[in-house]
Amino acid sequence: MFALDFRPRALKGLIKAKREDQLKINSILDILKDGNWAELDLKKIRGVEGGYRLRVGRWRILFSLFSKEKRIEIIDIFLKKGRKDYMEKMKLLKK
Repeated sequence: MFALDFRPRALKGLIKAKREDQLKINSILDILKDGNWAELDLKKIRGVEGGYRLRVGRWRILFSLFSKEKRIEIIDIFLKKGRKDYMEKMKLLKK
């Protein structure tokens, strides 16, 4: 079981989502928290140690995994609009 830490940016993104999308995202975050990652659309981000993206429909969840600490830091939750927008969000993982 992992602890979830949210950056303020991620909480704002979650609040912006429609209620039905919020419920989907929350259920996916529960699965992530439990460590059952085989059933998730999860992808390691190249060039960023511990950086991952999780897809929930058109929504993306960027997070950093700290496996030794059993902690996941949710960096951002956003609606994917295009490749350029997505690439700008990747810079947040490197901070």
